[in-house]
Formats: sequence, structure tokens, C-alpha cells
Amino acid sequence: MIFTEILKSLSEKANANGAVMMDKDGEIVASWSKSADLDMELIGAHYEIVLDAANEAASGCGGKVSSITISTDTAKIAILAIKEEYCLVLALDRAAPSRKAMLEAARAVEKIEEEMG
Repeated sequence: MIFTEILKSLSEKANANGAVMMDKDGEIVASWSKSADLDMELIGAHYEIVLDAANEAASGCGGKVSSITISTDTAKIAILAIKEEYCLVLALDRAAPSRKAMLEAARAVEKIEEEMG
């Protein structure tokens, strides 16, 4: 599937551990990870909820969230909105450069949106 190839390419360029594309209902469209131990579907499901909550908060100000980066003590997660209420979640090591990852993720979103038509 083309979306899986886009996620794989993104993960390699961003030096990420994996990526997942989900729809608004939390259904997996495509995913890719470096390791079978990394459950991108589970990670994606949790962070898709975060994007929904951020959008709800932003709607009160008349806005819509396009991306979020979350840093924890061991990792970083990037969440990007895709048109038609889809999202992309990227799992990174804590030391990974966020700026490069977000740039590559934004490019991947453009490719995904092109494929979606």
C-alpha cells in the first residue's frame, strides 16, 4: 500500500521508530515500525485522542490544530492532522531533532493528501 511506503520513508528520513496513519474513528489506515516490539497502532490510538482534545480546545478560539509535539522523559511523539479528519502519529527517540521530524512529517502529509485526492 502506498501509505505504508510513505510512512516507512518518513520514518527513515526523520530517524523515527515508526509511524501510523489513522482515521477520525481510530481505525488504522497504515502503519510502519522499525521493531515488531513497537505497537504503533496502540500508540496511534492514544495520541489520536490527544489531537481530538486539542482540536476541541482550539475550536473555542475559532482555530484548528495542525500539529502537536509531545516530549516525555523517554520519547517524543509528533501528531499531525491530515485532511478529512485523518492523522499521522510519529514515534521518536527523546534525543531526535523535533524540527527535522516535523519538517519530514509535513512533507509526508502532503504526499498522503495527494494520494487521497
